[in-house]
Amino acid sequence: MKKIVAGLVALTVVGVIAWPKVAPLLTEEAAAPGASKPAPAVRTVRLAPQPFESTLTFNGTLVADKAIDLKSELRGKIERIAFTDGQLVEAGDLIVTIESGELVAELESVREQLSLAETNAERLQSLFERGSVTASERDDAVSQREVFRAEARRLAVRLKKTRINAPFAGTLGLRAVSPGDLIEADTLITTLQTVADLKVDFSVPERYRALLNPGTPVSLRVAGYDAPFSARVRAVSPRVDLATRTVTVRADVANPERKLLPGNYARVQLVSRNPEALLVPSIAVLQSLEAISVFTVENGVAVRREVKTGGRSAAQVEILQGLEPGDEVITAGIQGVRDGQTVNVRKIPDVS
Repeated sequence: MKKIVAGLVALTVVGVIAWPKVAPLLTEEAAAPGASKPAPAVRTVRLAPQPFESTLTFNGTLVADKAIDLKSELRGKIERIAFTDGQLVEAGDLIVTIESGELVAELESVREQLSLAETNAERLQSLFERGSVTASERDDAVSQREVFRAEARRLAVRLKKTRINAPFAGTLGLRAVSPGDLIEADTLITTLQTVADLKVDFSVPERYRALLNPGTPVSLRVAGYDAPFSARVRAVSPRVDLATRTVTVRADVANPERKLLPGNYARVQLVSRNPEALLVPSIAVLQSLEAISVFTVENGVAVRREVKTGGRSAAQVEILQGLEPGDEVITAGIQGVRDGQTVNVRKIPDVS
């Protein structure tokens, strides 16, 4: 019994001596599980409308407003070439002629037969009226006359096709045939296209569709020229390409000095001006496969907001949808922020 009492007394003495050192440790352990991390420090900017100008660039190709391959519809021998390579022509100017002697002879023969058929039809009509011939005989003569008339018209059309004329004013291409060549139907003779008036076709991502409408001015740059060329949107395709999610736009380009050529690659530029744009620093915009977003601060809490962006400059991004004037956007310290987390808005060093 005395030994037990002595042991309890010894433990009590040791506990009293060790308590001052053990108590703080127990207090820290008890506090650790429930301790909260400090709110991350962030820097923000409050949005206010301001003027903004951005330049959007698209890839385009220059196309002649009118362009055709000049070909013959007949098989025959080239009789005359009435143009030179690269010649400017007016609508109706002669390009080439194809030998037509055989067609002329056929047409003359048919016209002679037509003349006899017309005389015979008139005679039988007169006899029919006097009752000297039957209606069947009269009808046969009239039918024969109409057959020759149709044949004469057919040969006249073929004869006209031996002279190939320019269907519109433009610039001829390089000559692909020579006098005396025997050509087939659809043989290429040369090309004809308008050069003074061109058009440029370019593809625009669907999110920029609202910026381009008939009459919208654009400019384009072509290799070899420092100065830009002016153009104006003619039309916008009414559908979006499902493969590329782009819309095709066509613009008219005046080319009176003929510096530009069909087929030229062009960088089409659209200058967008918004007098009351909402701008955020580029570093504040977060982009993922699902959406584009920014963090705002609402009542001391970080809130992720999906946005739709517009033009960009070197340091800023235009916000088209998702934010309003007066919103407080986090511009620094975003890496440590989660949606719904309390944040400490204060100045922190720039991240370089």
